[in-house]
Amino acid sequence: MKLYLSHSATLLILLFFVSSCKEVGKIGGKYIQFGDSTTIITETDSNYLANYTKDISDRTQDESEIARIMVQVDSVKISKELEKFTSSDSSISGFSVKFEHCEVVFDGLEAKELKPQNPETNRSVSYLVTKGDLSKMKLRITGLTEVAVKERIDTRLKVANEKEELLLKSLGRKRSDWFPLPGKQNIFVAAGENSAQFNNLSNAKLKEALKKELLAKKRKPAAINEWLKLVEKTNDYTDYPCKLYVATAQFRITGKNKNGLVNKLIQFDIVE
Repeated sequence: MKLYLSHSATLLILLFFVSSCKEVGKIGGKYIQFGDSTTIITETDSNYLANYTKDISDRTQDESEIARIMVQVDSVKISKELEKFTSSDSSISGFSVKFEHCEVVFDGLEAKELKPQNPETNRSVSYLVTKGDLSKMKLRITGLTEVAVKERIDTRLKVANEKEELLLKSLGRKRSDWFPLPGKQNIFVAAGENSAQFNNLSNAKLKEALKKELLAKKRKPAAINEWLKLVEKTNDYTDYPCKLYVATAQFRITGKNKNGLVNKLIQFDIVE
């Protein structure tokens, strides 16, 4: 009796397995057959083995994508703030650039010319900032319709303790892509600090740049060691005690007036 039950159980399992294979193994009305290469995926089938996943070691591409994402995050945040904006909030005052067909005012900013220039006739102008923060900037544009503003920034890296900030000049600067600024009623807001990015950094590279800066300032060995201890576990520009700041900001302004399309460029640089 036990032998009969055992054979019956085996037979039921085989029937279940065959039935399952018929359902799962069916491809376009045809069952999978052993040895038939047309019904199976082989290791040489490039259509099925194509790799669409980005290599996580591609750090440059990662950072570029992160930069775009952070700009979008800042833009969404600012856009939500601008939804509450009314004409009563339009009291923007600061540095003014008067072009032939429009005027651009940067809130809370003070600047001076690097060299004589005439915005009335020049398409692009540049200035040196004497007061204000380029990473937190509002600007108002008058005289144009269908206005759009794009910004591009250069960032540099500092290391800061409780009393002092040191600019690491040997690490150079990072230039961003152009990104559009959110605006309402011809008032636009620069992207936030989250959008600032920098070049790849390692602990060894950071220490070398910091030591070079300290030696240039003729600091004593004890002071140099204190600074180096401060960055002992710092492996990225987002880690303490690193600080990014906007060294240059360019604003590309486009719009229309009765004469047609207007295209202007304004650049601000920070004294270093």
